[in-house]
Amino acid sequence: MAIKKWLKCQSRGSLIPLSFGFFLLSMSLLFISINIASAYSVKKELTNVAESAINKSAQSINSLAYYAQLNRFSNNKRVPLDCMAANIEFHSLIKQVQISGKIIQVSSFNCQLYEVSAEVFIVGDLPIQIPFIHSEELNKVTITTKVGASSVYIPN
Repeated sequence: MAIKKWLKCQSRGSLIPLSFGFFLLSMSLLFISINIASAYSVKKELTNVAESAINKSAQSINSLAYYAQLNRFSNNKRVPLDCMAANIEFHSLIKQVQISGKIIQVSSFNCQLYEVSAEVFIVGDLPIQIPFIHSEELNKVTITTKVGASSVYIPN
């Protein structure tokens, strides 16, 4: 008699499917947030490396154009760059550094007489692979950044 009374008070549905669904949702959100945080961290590191390399390469001065004073009558004076030396310097600095064991690749390098810019990228794996999907394209990420520098003349 007590068992019949106890069974009538119980609910008939089970919370196991609902709990399992919430578990899958929370794990998916955790995977996504870890992958996004890792990609953002690699992007910041890539930008820092590229900015330091582009600033160092912007110090390559074209001596002939500098001493010829090409822009002496201009209001905003700039120091002319040696584009060939800047290109060699940038590529040599980028080749020396690896991010998370991956090689940085230069997709473009542009140099005018007074400014230099470059676009670099890195291709890497996500730290947490998607377990149900075994596709190379979904588990790889390409991170790109564009940096630039100009040579402004600062008088004494």
